Amino acid sequence: MSDLLTIKDVADIMQISEDAVSKRFKSVDGVINLGRRTKGRRHYDIIRIPKTVLERYLSTKAGRSITVTVPERPERRRRHGDWERKAILNLAKAAKQNGVSGKDRETFTRIGRHARALVLVPECYWDELATDWLDESEDYINGEEI
Repeated sequence: MSDLLTIKDVADIMQISEDAVSKRFKSVDGVINLGRRTKGRRHYDIIRIPKTVLERYLSTKAGRSITVTVPERPERRRRHGDWERKAILNLAKAAKQNGVSGKDRETFTRIGRHARALVLVPECYWDELATDWLDESEDYINGEEI
């Protein structure tokens, strides 16, 4: 089965607004309509667009074959009352696997500071920022410049 894309996915791929995607694709053959949602006086169609339908539509418009790369979606995690305990256990496991001592307060402080900063940045930039921070921290051991 083809990948199903949301209106937001297609808007990002085509670099147009979500409203434009909705208008263009709601009546295209092969698009899946999951129903209608009403917010105030406005109605929203909930649709999913198969990757093959998007490629066919773009190929027709471009006059040549178009292949679409589906954007990577971040892992979705539902809000859970137990998330903090799980985060603590995951951090402890990562620290242990990497030989970080429980007494290495500086490492845990740095991880916490950087994680808190990443919450404010779109996830697509996390890898780049984390790499920059690691490059900077190589000049320091336990907070002291080498």
